[in-house]
Amino acid sequence: MAKIKEKLEKILTANDLLDGSTVYYTASGTWSPHAADSLVANSSESIDKLAKAATDALAANLVISEEIVDISPGGGVQPHRLRELIRATGPTVRRDLNKSISSNK
Repeated sequence: MAKIKEKLEKILTANDLLDGSTVYYTASGTWSPHAADSLVANSSESIDKLAKAATDALAANLVISEEIVDISPGGGVQPHRLRELIRATGPTVRRDLNKSISSNK
């Protein structure tokens, strides 16, 4: 039997040009550090609007590394790919368990 591909919604994410933090495009046309504030696109027209917003923000030197990414269905804004989940939540290694770089051990 053929596997039915689920329809994924999309959001626009980027890195803030000034501090490098991950930011998300909102419905008000601003950028937020919180994925929950994202404008969710679920049609080709709304995805085109995200693409235009990405182009405009890049031209205005507000963000870099802009990308339209899939989010998983089922309530809330949850990145669909592991790469985006790590980008949203931070490093996967506990820093308190790592040896210090300056350590001579």
